[in-house]
Amino acid sequence: MDEAAVPVKRDLAVLYAAVLASRVGFGIIIIIFPTYIKGTLACSTVTSCDVQIAGTLALYPLLEAAAAIPIGMFVDSHGRKWMFIGSLGYIAVLMGSIGFTKSIYAIATIHAMMGIGAAGVTVATLTMVTDLTGMGNRGKGMGAFDFSNVGGYAIGLVLGSIMASVFAGDLSAAFFAGGAVIGAAFLVGLLVLKEPLHLKSYRQPSLNPLYSLDAYTKSILPIWVGVTVLLGMVFFLPTALGSLNVGFGQTAEIFVVALVILGLGAIGFGAVSDIVGRGKVLLVGIIGLSGLLVWLLLFAGERLGAIFSLSPLHLATLGILAIMTSALVPTILATVGDRAIFEGRGSAMGLYSVMLGGGTAVGTLVAGVAHRRSGLTGIYEAGIILFMTACLLSLALQLWVRSKR
Repeated sequence: MDEAAVPVKRDLAVLYAAVLASRVGFGIIIIIFPTYIKGTLACSTVTSCDVQIAGTLALYPLLEAAAAIPIGMFVDSHGRKWMFIGSLGYIAVLMGSIGFTKSIYAIATIHAMMGIGAAGVTVATLTMVTDLTGMGNRGKGMGAFDFSNVGGYAIGLVLGSIMASVFAGDLSAAFFAGGAVIGAAFLVGLLVLKEPLHLKSYRQPSLNPLYSLDAYTKSILPIWVGVTVLLGMVFFLPTALGSLNVGFGQTAEIFVVALVILGLGAIGFGAVSDIVGRGKVLLVGIIGLSGLLVWLLLFAGERLGAIFSLSPLHLATLGILAIMTSALVPTILATVGDRAIFEGRGSAMGLYSVMLGGGTAVGTLVAGVAHRRSGLTGIYEAGIILFMTACLLSLALQLWVRSKR
Protein backbone atom coordinates (compact mmCIF):
# COMPACT_ATOMS: atom_id res chain seq x y z
CA MET A 1 0.00 0.00 0.00
CA ASP A 2 1.20 3.52 -0.80
CA GLU A 3 2.42 4.97 2.50
CA ALA A 4 1.12 8.40 1.52
CA ALA A 5 -2.37 6.97 1.20
CA VAL A 6 -2.44 5.67 4.78
CA PRO A 7 -2.96 9.06 6.50
CA VAL A 8 -5.63 9.96 3.91
CA LYS A 9 -7.56 6.76 4.56
CA ARG A 10 -7.17 7.22 8.32
CA ASP A 11 -8.46 10.80 8.20
CA LEU A 12 -11.40 9.81 6.01
CA ALA A 13 -12.22 6.99 8.42
CA VAL A 14 -12.09 9.41 11.37
CA LEU A 15 -14.34 11.86 9.53
CA TYR A 16 -16.89 9.20 8.70
CA ALA A 17 -16.85 7.85 12.27
CA ALA A 18 -17.32 11.32 13.74
CA VAL A 19 -20.13 12.14 11.31
CA LEU A 20 -21.82 8.81 12.12
CA ALA A 21 -21.64 9.51 15.86
CA SER A 22 -23.06 13.01 15.44
CA ARG A 23 -25.93 11.70 13.31
CA VAL A 24 -26.69 9.09 15.99
CA GLY A 25 -27.43 12.00 18.31
CA PHE A 26 -29.64 13.70 15.72
CA GLY A 27 -31.44 10.40 15.04
CA ILE A 28 -32.34 10.16 18.72
CA ILE A 29 -33.77 13.67 18.53
CA ILE A 30 -35.92 12.91 15.46
CA ILE A 31 -37.80 10.23 17.40
CA ILE A 32 -38.22 11.92 20.79
CA PHE A 33 -38.38 15.61 19.89
CA PRO A 34 -42.02 15.73 18.69
CA THR A 35 -43.24 13.97 21.85
CA TYR A 36 -41.07 16.19 24.05
CA ILE A 37 -42.50 19.32 22.42
CA LYS A 38 -46.08 18.03 22.60
CA GLY A 39 -45.58 17.56 26.33
CA THR A 40 -44.65 21.21 26.73
CA LEU A 41 -47.51 22.44 24.51
CA ALA A 42 -50.24 20.25 26.05
CA CYS A 43 -51.84 19.60 22.65
CA SER A 44 -55.59 18.99 22.78
CA THR A 45 -55.69 16.68 19.71
CA VAL A 46 -53.14 14.63 17.75
CA THR A 47 -52.92 17.27 14.97
CA SER A 48 -53.60 20.51 16.85
CA CYS A 49 -49.90 21.21 17.40
CA ASP A 50 -48.68 20.20 13.92
CA VAL A 51 -47.79 23.72 12.82
CA GLN A 52 -46.13 24.62 16.15
CA ILE A 53 -44.03 21.46 16.08
CA ALA A 54 -43.11 22.03 12.44
CA GLY A 55 -42.14 25.62 13.23
CA THR A 56 -39.94 24.57 16.13
CA LEU A 57 -38.25 21.90 14.02
CA ALA A 58 -37.76 24.39 11.16
CA LEU A 59 -35.78 26.88 13.28
CA TYR A 60 -32.78 24.53 13.35
CA PRO A 61 -32.31 24.29 9.55
CA LEU A 62 -33.05 28.00 9.14
CA LEU A 63 -30.08 28.95 11.31
CA GLU A 64 -28.03 26.26 9.60
CA ALA A 65 -28.73 27.93 6.28
CA ALA A 66 -27.98 31.41 7.64
CA ALA A 67 -24.63 30.35 9.11
CA ALA A 68 -23.41 28.26 6.18
CA ILE A 69 -21.90 30.96 3.96
CA PRO A 70 -19.81 32.68 6.70
CA ILE A 71 -18.66 29.24 7.85
CA GLY A 72 -17.71 28.30 4.28
CA MET A 73 -15.66 31.52 4.00
CA PHE A 74 -13.93 30.75 7.29
CA VAL A 75 -13.12 27.20 6.17
CA ASP A 76 -11.58 28.56 2.95
CA SER A 77 -9.42 31.13 4.69
CA HIS A 78 -8.59 29.48 8.04
CA GLY A 79 -8.85 25.72 7.59
CA ARG A 80 -11.22 22.84 8.21
CA LYS A 81 -10.24 20.85 11.31
CA TRP A 82 -11.00 23.32 14.09
CA MET A 83 -14.33 24.33 12.60
CA PHE A 84 -15.30 20.66 12.50
CA ILE A 85 -14.16 19.86 16.05
CA GLY A 86 -15.47 23.07 17.59
CA SER A 87 -18.88 22.58 16.01
CA LEU A 88 -19.15 19.03 17.38
CA GLY A 89 -18.38 20.23 20.91
CA TYR A 90 -20.85 23.10 20.57
CA ILE A 91 -23.65 20.76 19.43
CA ALA A 92 -22.93 18.26 22.22
CA VAL A 93 -23.32 20.93 24.89
CA LEU A 94 -26.51 22.36 23.41
CA MET A 95 -28.14 18.96 22.91
CA GLY A 96 -27.51 17.99 26.50
CA SER A 97 -28.84 21.33 27.73
CA ILE A 98 -32.28 20.68 26.18
CA GLY A 99 -32.80 18.04 28.85
CA PHE A 100 -32.66 20.70 31.57
CA THR A 101 -35.72 22.66 30.40
CA LYS A 102 -39.41 22.12 29.73
CA SER A 103 -39.98 25.61 28.31
CA ILE A 104 -41.02 25.51 24.64
CA TYR A 105 -39.31 28.86 24.07
CA ALA A 106 -36.03 27.65 25.57
CA ILE A 107 -36.25 24.39 23.63
CA ALA A 108 -36.92 26.20 20.36
CA THR A 109 -34.03 28.62 20.97
CA ILE A 110 -31.51 25.91 21.87
CA HIS A 111 -32.59 23.73 18.98
CA ALA A 112 -32.28 26.68 16.60
CA MET A 113 -28.76 27.47 17.85
CA MET A 114 -27.76 23.86 17.18
CA GLY A 115 -28.31 24.61 13.49
CA ILE A 116 -25.20 26.81 13.49
CA GLY A 117 -23.13 23.88 14.73
CA ALA A 118 -24.69 21.58 12.16
CA ALA A 119 -23.54 23.94 9.41
CA GLY A 120 -20.03 23.88 10.84
CA VAL A 121 -19.89 20.08 10.92
CA THR A 122 -21.39 19.62 7.45
CA VAL A 123 -19.37 22.30 5.63
CA ALA A 124 -16.06 21.29 7.21
CA THR A 125 -16.68 17.58 6.65
CA LEU A 126 -17.65 17.88 2.99
CA THR A 127 -14.74 20.21 2.30
CA MET A 128 -12.29 17.78 3.91
CA VAL A 129 -13.74 14.83 1.98
CA THR A 130 -13.28 16.87 -1.21
CA ASP A 131 -9.68 17.65 -0.22
CA LEU A 132 -8.90 14.01 0.54
CA THR A 133 -10.36 12.54 -2.66
CA GLY A 134 -9.82 13.00 -6.40
CA MET A 135 -11.88 12.74 -9.57
CA GLY A 136 -11.40 8.96 -9.63
CA ASN A 137 -12.75 8.25 -6.15
CA ARG A 138 -14.71 11.32 -5.06
CA GLY A 139 -18.07 9.73 -5.82
CA LYS A 140 -17.18 6.78 -3.63
CA GLY A 141 -15.94 9.16 -0.92
CA MET A 142 -19.17 11.17 -0.97
CA GLY A 143 -21.14 7.92 -0.98
CA ALA A 144 -19.32 6.84 2.17
CA PHE A 145 -20.10 10.24 3.70
CA ASP A 146 -23.78 9.77 2.89
CA PHE A 147 -23.66 6.24 4.32
CA SER A 148 -22.19 7.64 7.55
CA ASN A 149 -24.98 10.21 7.62
CA VAL A 150 -27.89 7.85 7.10
CA GLY A 151 -26.28 5.01 9.06
CA GLY A 152 -25.91 7.30 12.06
CA TYR A 153 -29.52 8.39 11.73
CA ALA A 154 -30.62 4.73 11.57
CA ILE A 155 -28.73 3.83 14.76
CA GLY A 156 -30.05 6.97 16.44
CA LEU A 157 -33.63 6.14 15.50
CA VAL A 158 -33.30 2.68 17.05
CA LEU A 159 -31.76 4.12 20.21
CA GLY A 160 -34.35 6.91 20.28
CA SER A 161 -37.23 4.43 20.11
CA ILE A 162 -35.69 2.43 22.96
CA MET A 163 -35.13 5.56 25.04
CA ALA A 164 -38.67 6.75 24.36
CA SER A 165 -39.91 3.62 26.12
CA VAL A 166 -37.29 3.41 28.85
CA PHE A 167 -37.55 7.11 29.73
CA ALA A 168 -41.23 7.55 28.91
CA GLY A 169 -41.81 9.38 32.18
CA ASP A 170 -39.06 11.91 31.54
CA LEU A 171 -37.40 12.19 28.13
CA SER A 172 -34.69 14.53 29.42
CA ALA A 173 -32.25 11.62 29.77
CA ALA A 174 -32.46 10.96 26.03
CA PHE A 175 -31.06 14.43 25.32
CA PHE A 176 -28.25 13.84 27.80
CA ALA A 177 -27.44 10.58 26.01
CA GLY A 178 -27.51 12.25 22.60
CA GLY A 179 -25.15 14.95 23.83
CA ALA A 180 -22.79 12.30 25.21
CA VAL A 181 -22.68 10.46 21.87
CA ILE A 182 -21.78 13.64 19.99
CA GLY A 183 -19.28 14.50 22.74
CA ALA A 184 -17.56 11.19 21.98
CA ALA A 185 -17.32 12.22 18.32
CA PHE A 186 -15.74 15.49 19.47
CA LEU A 187 -13.04 13.62 21.39
CA VAL A 188 -12.26 11.31 18.45
CA GLY A 189 -11.84 14.24 16.10
CA LEU A 190 -9.76 16.21 18.59
CA LEU A 191 -7.32 13.39 19.25
CA VAL A 192 -6.92 11.86 15.80
CA LEU A 193 -8.00 14.15 12.96
CA LYS A 194 -5.38 16.08 10.96
CA GLU A 195 -5.86 19.21 8.87
CA PRO A 196 -5.83 18.07 5.22
CA LEU A 197 -3.58 19.67 2.64
CA HIS A 198 -5.48 22.26 0.61
CA LEU A 199 -5.11 25.52 -1.23
CA LYS A 200 -5.71 28.43 1.11
CA SER A 201 -7.74 31.36 -0.17
CA TYR A 202 -5.53 34.43 -0.06
CA ARG A 203 -8.24 36.74 -1.30
CA GLN A 204 -11.31 37.72 0.66
CA PRO A 205 -13.82 34.94 -0.04
CA SER A 206 -17.04 36.09 -1.66
CA LEU A 207 -20.33 36.25 0.22
CA ASN A 208 -21.85 34.79 -2.92
CA PRO A 209 -21.21 31.02 -2.77
CA LEU A 210 -22.13 30.66 -6.45
CA TYR A 211 -18.84 32.30 -7.43
CA SER A 212 -17.05 28.97 -6.95
CA LEU A 213 -19.40 26.98 -9.22
CA ASP A 214 -19.61 26.67 -13.00
CA ALA A 215 -22.80 27.00 -15.06
CA TYR A 216 -23.51 23.27 -15.21
CA THR A 217 -23.36 22.87 -11.44
CA LYS A 218 -25.62 25.89 -10.97
CA SER A 219 -28.17 24.31 -13.29
CA ILE A 220 -28.64 21.27 -11.01
CA LEU A 221 -29.20 23.40 -7.91
CA PRO A 222 -33.03 23.23 -8.18
CA ILE A 223 -32.84 19.43 -7.91
CA TRP A 224 -30.58 19.85 -4.92
CA VAL A 225 -33.16 22.16 -3.30
CA GLY A 226 -35.95 19.71 -4.14
CA VAL A 227 -34.12 16.87 -2.39
CA THR A 228 -33.52 18.93 0.75
CA VAL A 229 -37.17 20.07 0.86
CA LEU A 230 -38.21 16.43 0.77
CA LEU A 231 -35.75 15.70 3.56
CA GLY A 232 -37.51 18.29 5.70
CA MET A 233 -40.82 16.60 4.97
CA VAL A 234 -39.31 13.27 6.06
CA PHE A 235 -38.27 14.84 9.38
CA PHE A 236 -41.94 15.59 10.02
CA LEU A 237 -43.05 11.99 9.39
CA PRO A 238 -42.59 10.77 13.00
CA THR A 239 -45.09 13.42 14.05
CA ALA A 240 -47.48 12.40 11.26
CA LEU A 241 -47.18 8.71 12.12
CA GLY A 242 -47.72 9.48 15.80
CA SER A 243 -51.06 11.05 14.92
CA LEU A 244 -52.06 7.65 13.47
CA ASN A 245 -51.07 5.94 16.73
CA VAL A 246 -48.02 4.35 15.11
CA GLY A 247 -45.61 3.58 17.93
CA PHE A 248 -41.95 4.56 18.25
CA GLY A 249 -40.84 1.03 17.40
CA GLN A 250 -42.78 0.86 14.14
CA THR A 251 -41.63 4.33 13.13
CA ALA A 252 -38.01 3.39 13.83
CA GLU A 253 -38.35 0.18 11.79
CA ILE A 254 -39.59 2.09 8.73
CA PHE A 255 -36.85 4.68 8.97
CA VAL A 256 -34.05 2.21 9.67
CA VAL A 257 -34.89 -0.01 6.70
CA ALA A 258 -35.14 3.04 4.42
CA LEU A 259 -31.88 4.52 5.70
CA VAL A 260 -29.93 1.27 5.35
CA ILE A 261 -31.08 0.95 1.73
CA LEU A 262 -30.20 4.57 0.99
CA GLY A 263 -26.82 4.34 2.72
CA LEU A 264 -25.66 1.18 0.98
CA GLY A 265 -26.96 2.44 -2.36
CA ALA A 266 -25.10 5.73 -1.91
CA ILE A 267 -21.72 3.98 -1.70
CA GLY A 268 -22.48 1.86 -4.76
CA PHE A 269 -23.82 4.64 -6.93
CA GLY A 270 -21.06 7.00 -5.82
CA ALA A 271 -18.48 4.48 -7.01
CA VAL A 272 -20.39 3.94 -10.26
CA SER A 273 -20.41 7.70 -10.92
CA ASP A 274 -16.60 7.65 -10.72
CA ILE A 275 -16.62 5.23 -13.66
CA VAL A 276 -19.54 6.17 -15.93
CA GLY A 277 -19.89 9.86 -15.08
CA ARG A 278 -22.00 11.92 -12.72
CA GLY A 279 -24.78 12.91 -15.13
CA LYS A 280 -25.96 9.39 -15.93
CA VAL A 281 -26.09 8.38 -12.29
CA LEU A 282 -27.86 11.60 -11.35
CA LEU A 283 -30.60 10.76 -13.86
CA VAL A 284 -31.05 7.35 -12.20
CA GLY A 285 -31.60 9.10 -8.89
CA ILE A 286 -34.13 11.54 -10.32
CA ILE A 287 -36.17 8.71 -11.86
CA GLY A 288 -35.98 6.73 -8.62
CA LEU A 289 -37.14 9.56 -6.35
CA SER A 290 -39.96 10.57 -8.73
CA GLY A 291 -41.17 6.97 -8.84
CA LEU A 292 -40.85 6.60 -5.07
CA LEU A 293 -43.08 9.61 -4.40
CA VAL A 294 -45.74 8.36 -6.81
CA TRP A 295 -45.55 4.87 -5.28
CA LEU A 296 -46.13 6.26 -1.78
CA LEU A 297 -49.16 8.19 -2.96
CA LEU A 298 -50.71 5.23 -4.82
CA PHE A 299 -49.89 2.31 -2.56
CA ALA A 300 -48.99 3.58 0.92
CA GLY A 301 -51.49 6.38 1.50
CA GLU A 302 -52.39 6.61 5.17
CA ARG A 303 -51.08 3.06 5.74
CA LEU A 304 -47.39 3.99 5.93
CA GLY A 305 -47.21 2.60 9.46
CA ALA A 306 -48.18 -0.83 8.10
CA ILE A 307 -46.06 -0.66 4.97
CA PHE A 308 -44.34 -4.00 5.62
CA SER A 309 -47.69 -5.77 5.36
CA LEU A 310 -47.96 -4.94 1.65
CA SER A 311 -47.42 -7.59 -1.03
CA PRO A 312 -43.89 -8.78 -1.88
CA LEU A 313 -44.22 -7.26 -5.36
CA HIS A 314 -45.07 -3.85 -3.94
CA LEU A 315 -42.22 -4.05 -1.44
CA ALA A 316 -39.76 -5.15 -4.14
CA THR A 317 -40.79 -2.19 -6.30
CA LEU A 318 -40.40 0.12 -3.32
CA GLY A 319 -36.92 -1.27 -2.63
CA ILE A 320 -35.77 -0.78 -6.22
CA LEU A 321 -37.03 2.81 -6.27
CA ALA A 322 -35.35 3.53 -2.93
CA ILE A 323 -32.04 2.12 -4.17
CA MET A 324 -32.27 4.29 -7.29
CA THR A 325 -33.04 7.32 -5.12
CA SER A 326 -29.79 6.76 -3.23
CA ALA A 327 -27.87 7.86 -6.34
CA LEU A 328 -28.83 11.51 -5.87
CA VAL A 329 -26.87 12.78 -2.87
CA PRO A 330 -23.38 11.33 -3.55
CA THR A 331 -23.59 12.29 -7.21
CA ILE A 332 -24.57 15.89 -6.51
CA LEU A 333 -21.91 16.26 -3.83
CA ALA A 334 -19.22 14.74 -6.05
CA THR A 335 -20.24 17.02 -8.93
CA VAL A 336 -19.86 20.08 -6.72
CA GLY A 337 -16.52 18.82 -5.41
CA ASP A 338 -15.28 18.15 -8.95
CA ARG A 339 -16.26 21.52 -10.37
CA ALA A 340 -15.75 23.98 -7.49
CA ILE A 341 -12.64 26.13 -7.73
CA PHE A 342 -9.91 24.85 -5.42
CA GLU A 343 -9.72 27.88 -3.14
CA GLY A 344 -13.52 28.11 -2.94
CA ARG A 345 -14.39 24.59 -1.85
CA GLY A 346 -15.55 25.70 1.59
CA SER A 347 -17.89 28.26 0.08
CA ALA A 348 -19.24 25.67 -2.36
CA MET A 349 -19.99 23.27 0.46
CA GLY A 350 -21.42 26.19 2.42
CA LEU A 351 -23.93 26.47 -0.39
CA TYR A 352 -24.83 22.83 0.28
CA SER A 353 -25.70 23.72 3.87
CA VAL A 354 -27.72 26.71 2.69
CA MET A 355 -29.67 24.35 0.45
CA LEU A 356 -29.90 21.74 3.18
CA GLY A 357 -30.96 24.14 5.91
CA GLY A 358 -33.33 26.26 3.84
CA GLY A 359 -34.85 23.29 2.04
CA THR A 360 -35.32 21.30 5.25
CA ALA A 361 -37.00 24.24 6.97
CA VAL A 362 -39.37 24.78 4.06
CA GLY A 363 -40.08 21.05 3.78
CA THR A 364 -40.85 20.70 7.49
CA LEU A 365 -43.28 23.62 7.40
CA VAL A 366 -44.91 22.41 4.18
CA ALA A 367 -45.32 18.94 5.67
CA GLY A 368 -46.91 20.37 8.82
CA VAL A 369 -49.46 22.38 6.84
CA ALA A 370 -50.13 19.58 4.32
CA HIS A 371 -50.60 17.02 7.07
CA ARG A 372 -53.06 19.18 8.95
CA ARG A 373 -55.10 19.63 5.78
CA SER A 374 -54.94 16.18 4.17
CA GLY A 375 -52.95 13.79 6.35
CA LEU A 376 -50.11 11.67 4.96
CA THR A 377 -51.63 11.82 1.47
CA GLY A 378 -51.26 15.59 1.55
CA ILE A 379 -47.56 15.23 2.36
CA TYR A 380 -47.00 12.89 -0.61
CA GLU A 381 -48.89 15.20 -2.98
CA ALA A 382 -46.93 18.24 -1.84
CA GLY A 383 -43.67 16.31 -2.28
CA ILE A 384 -44.53 15.28 -5.83
CA ILE A 385 -45.45 18.83 -6.85
CA LEU A 386 -42.33 20.35 -5.31
CA PHE A 387 -39.87 17.81 -6.73
CA MET A 388 -41.39 17.82 -10.21
CA THR A 389 -41.21 21.61 -10.24
CA ALA A 390 -37.55 21.46 -9.21
CA CYS A 391 -36.75 18.95 -11.97
CA LEU A 392 -38.48 21.05 -14.64
CA LEU A 393 -36.64 24.17 -13.52
CA SER A 394 -33.32 22.33 -13.58
CA LEU A 395 -34.07 21.00 -17.07
CA ALA A 396 -34.82 24.52 -18.29
CA LEU A 397 -31.53 25.77 -16.87
CA GLN A 398 -29.66 22.86 -18.48
CA LEU A 399 -31.12 23.72 -21.87
CA TRP A 400 -30.22 27.37 -21.37
CA VAL A 401 -26.62 26.46 -20.46
CA ARG A 402 -26.28 24.30 -23.56
CA SER A 403 -27.70 27.02 -25.80
CA LYS A 404 -24.93 29.36 -24.60
CA ARG A 405 -22.12 27.00 -25.61
